[in-house]
Amino acid sequence: MTDSQEIDRVAEAMQSIVNKSLERNSATGYFAAMYLGVTREVKSGLEDNIFTTPDRLVKLTTVFAQRYIDAWDLHEAGDQPTESWQVAFGAANEWRPTVLQHLLLGMNAHISLDLGIASAEVAPGDAIGDLRTDFEQINDVLARLVDTVQGRLNRVSPFYRLVDHLGGSMDETVINFSIARARDEAWKLATSLAAADEQGAAQQISQQDRSVAQLGTTILRPGAVASAGLFTVRITERRRPSAIIEILSAAVN
Repeated sequence: MTDSQEIDRVAEAMQSIVNKSLERNSATGYFAAMYLGVTREVKSGLEDNIFTTPDRLVKLTTVFAQRYIDAWDLHEAGDQPTESWQVAFGAANEWRPTVLQHLLLGMNAHISLDLGIASAEVAPGDAIGDLRTDFEQINDVLARLVDTVQGRLNRVSPFYRLVDHLGGSMDETVINFSIARARDEAWKLATSLAAADEQGAAQQISQQDRSVAQLGTTILRPGAVASAGLFTVRITERRRPSAIIEILSAAVN
C-alpha cells in the first residue's frame, strides 16, 4: 500500500466516525471532525514534499491515528478502551461539557498517551532518537489545525471570543491546555518506552493512562469559577451536535 493509500485509509476511518456521529447527533464526532483535518494536512504535505522522511512520518501518522480508531471501535463494541479515552467518550453522554472541553479531552487522551506509545512502537530502542524530526512535524500539523478550529469555534458560540480574555480567572487546566506541554510529555513517554522491556513498558503505559485520565476528569469538571464560565459558553452553543460537527468538519476541508 502506498503512502497516499495509507493516509486515505485513515481518513476513511475518521470520516466513518464523523458520519456515524452525525447520524446519532453525538458529541463524539467533535474530535473526529477536527482530527480528520490532520490526515488531510499530512496527505497535502506528502504531495508537496514538505516532510523530511515521508515514509517514516506516514507510519507514525497511521500508527498514531489507529490508536484512536481502535479506542473508538472498542467503545462502539461495548468494551473498554484506555481510561483516558473512557473519560473522553463518556463526556458525550453529558449535556454540560462545551465543545472546547470535548476537543481538549480528545487531545488529552490522544497526545498525552497515544502519541508516546505510537512513537515507541514505530522507533523502538535506539531508533527513537531518529524519530524526533517526524515527531515534531506531526505536532506542527496538530498545532496548525487547532489554530484553524479555534476560529471555527466562534461560529459555535460568540462567547468563545472571550475565552482567552477570561482565561486568567478560569481554571488553567481547562483554558491553557497546551499542545506543546502535552507533546513534551509524549516525547518523554516515547523515549522511556523505547528503552523499556515489555513488562516495564506495560507498567509505564498504565501509570501514564491513569495520570492522563485524571487530567481529563479535571478538564471535564474543573473548579467552580471555570465551570461557571464554561456554562455561560455552553448555553450559547448551537444546540444540535450534528450542526457543530458540520462546522468543525468545514474547518478542516
